[in-house]
Amino acid sequence: MSSRQIQIRRGTSEQHENFTGALGEVTMDTTNKTLRIHDGETAGGVALAKQEDLDTADYVIEYQTPTAENDYTWYRKYKSGWVEQGGTWYEWEPLNATKGKTITKTLPITMAGTDYTAQISLNSIGGSYAGISFAIVRDTTSVNLAIWNFQSSGNYTSSGYITWFVSGVSAE
Repeated sequence: MSSRQIQIRRGTSEQHENFTGALGEVTMDTTNKTLRIHDGETAGGVALAKQEDLDTADYVIEYQTPTAENDYTWYRKYKSGWVEQGGTWYEWEPLNATKGKTITKTLPITMAGTDYTAQISLNSIGGSYAGISFAIVRDTTSVNLAIWNFQSSGNYTSSGYITWFVSGVSAE
């Protein structure tokens, strides 16, 4: 059985920075011991990741996309334990019925504590409002919107939806 050896073009990092490879060309960076992919335009090409880079990189290990079955919630959980999650409340009742209420949304991923970032956006449909007073109350398993006042202009029975976003360290 005969064997064949294939060698690709190679050079130092410095040499690569001044080299524009052909479209689809692969070269070896002998300084960083990695491969570079070329597009025929970019000097130096694009370096591919090495295993040691992957060991220290933070990347998504689990995710969920919003559907009716999961109540229109989504999340991205990272290797480090960081989580970003959010969704949309479509059941927001008319503005004139929300005063004095607390609306609760269960988080798909439990948070490690209550010091996470929470953002809530109120979006009116069929009318508008001049102002609304509310507070965001954080829990490790839910985010709550306490509405205590609103001022509506135009249609007092306008309804809407609420979008929410939470980011921080997960308990899992």
